[in-house]
Formats: sequence, C-alpha cells, structure tokens
Amino acid sequence: MSYSCKECNESFDSLRSLHAHIKKHGMYVGDYYVKNFAKKDKLTQELIPYKKYDQYFATDFLSAANMKKWCDTAPRNEVKEYIINTFKGRMLSKSLSGSPPSTYLQTAGLPDIDMCKMVFGSYNEACTQFGMLPMLSRQLPNEFHQNYKDTRIFVDTREQNPLIFKNSEKLKLDVGDYAVMGENFDYTFVDRKSYQDFCSTVTMGYKRFIKEIERCKSLDSFLFIVVEAAFDGMEEENKGSYKKFKLDYVFHQMREIQSSYSDCCQFIFSGSRDDSIELIPKILVLGKKLWQVDLQYFWDKHIKENGLGNRKTKTKKRIQKYKPVITGKRGVFG
Repeated sequence: MSYSCKECNESFDSLRSLHAHIKKHGMYVGDYYVKNFAKKDKLTQELIPYKKYDQYFATDFLSAANMKKWCDTAPRNEVKEYIINTFKGRMLSKSLSGSPPSTYLQTAGLPDIDMCKMVFGSYNEACTQFGMLPMLSRQLPNEFHQNYKDTRIFVDTREQNPLIFKNSEKLKLDVGDYAVMGENFDYTFVDRKSYQDFCSTVTMGYKRFIKEIERCKSLDSFLFIVVEAAFDGMEEENKGSYKKFKLDYVFHQMREIQSSYSDCCQFIFSGSRDDSIELIPKILVLGKKLWQVDLQYFWDKHIKENGLGNRKTKTKKRIQKYKPVITGKRGVFG
C-alpha cells in the first residue's frame, strides 16, 4: 500500500515515512489530517480533532451523546446504513468472531445495544444485518433477581482487601478471588478489581492476567472480572486518582481480552463495593446460566430500576455521559 502526501503528491510506502515527510512542510501530523481530510461530527459539523490515524478515520462523532442524538434524529435508513457499515468495518479490522457486548461497544465508540434496538427492533436482528451472531446472546435468567445474601462465599486467602459477606470463609483458590463450593459450585469464579487494580491488570499486568484466564479455561471454568467502579464514572475517577492511566489504552486492552476470551471470561463494572457484594453471590450461584449473558447490560438496567448506584463508595458519583437508556420491555436480543 502506498500513501500520497496531499501537500505535494509525493508517494510513500508506509505511514511512518509519510508522517516524517509531513514535518518538512512545517506541519504537525494532526494539523495535516485535519486540514486535508477535515472529518466532521455528523451531528454538529464541528471538526474532529486528530489523535491517532486509525482512530481519526473511524471516528464520526465528538461524543457518545452526539452519536445518540444523531441516531435519534437522522433519517432511519441513513442511521441503519451507518450502523451496519460501522460494525462491519470494526469486525473486519479487528477480526471479531461475533458482535461484541455492551462494554465493548461503549468503550469503542460504537452504537450501543439500545441504539441497535431502536433502529432494528433487537440487537439480534442488528447482528443479522452485520452478518454475525452476538458474542453474548442469552437472556438474563429470572433467578437473577432472587436474594443470595445468605450464600456461603469462599474468599481467596491472598485477597488483600476482601469484600464482607454475611457468610464467608477463607480458602486458597486456584482461580480468582471468590467462589462457592458444594452443590452451588458451577465452575464459575469471580476476580474482584478496584479501579486501580483493573487499570493496572489489563495494562502492566496483561501477560500475567492472560495466564490466569488460560488457567481458568483449562479447568473448563469461567471468570467474571467484577470492577468495583461505575463504568460511566471512570474518567472522573481517573482525574482524581493518585495514578493516572490512559483510559483509551486501558479499554483497548480490555476489548482485546473480551474478544479473545469471550468463552471463558467477562468484565462487569458493578458501580461500587456495596454493589459488588450484591452482585457476586448472584454470579457464583447462577454460574453457567450467566456465561453467555451480557451481564453489564442487564446489571445497568437492574441498578437503574432499583435505584442503586448511589451507595457510599470510593468511586465517584455516576455521571450521565455514557448512562445507557433502556427502551421498551423486550429482551436485549429478542
């Protein structure tokens, strides 16, 4: 593939060579792309700033809110075409084996499940248009709404800041931080992460974490990574944190893990430690019934319907930027 300079028409064999050449015109790389390609927000027509090459040409909106508003107001056929082309482009460029779950969609700047439901009637139908099935396609079982607070939870002896359950016991676990045993055991484990733990694990600790996932997979088991933070408050949390992370990179690493190991692990942002205490027993008892459920989508819905998410926690109060809008009474895929 060759790349041509828009300033002088000279051709180059690589982007790196082109970017080095652009400096000879007295321009920054970002200014070059904004000047010569001038990508604009489809809603506001404002210029989109350049950050990275692939990201620039894959970005059509300045914010998730602008994308949602455009999808709500633009002609339906135009929105359908945009969503189909956007998903197909992402799946081709990332070699995805299925249509991704809610956390992947939101962190990648793709139309979320509710947008797909609004336009296509269901996420399942939207995925049919993309030519793929959802990675996580099962409905949430009715048993999820039952109370599991009395469940006996086993906590790994190496867990440094354990959650306090009503009925718990220390035990060295082969995988994760929390499990259940006996008749409740269903080959399912939970790895608890604080905001800082999560960011460090998927970046600096990436290779080590992959080994843990591989170990879980070798045991024919499933690992839920429960992050005791609100997904839609991560940016605010990062600003007030003693150690700052590049969240774009953090979420990129999470998506890489999600797409490669969707058959044995899943990330879910609980909202807080208190929310994690409610969520984890449900995950452990229901086990395999949740393996192919987009749990983040349904947990956000559960939080909203039950007025949760405002409990005392180290996590910042939820902001509205990425809060999902739940429409209709149909299931996410039905």
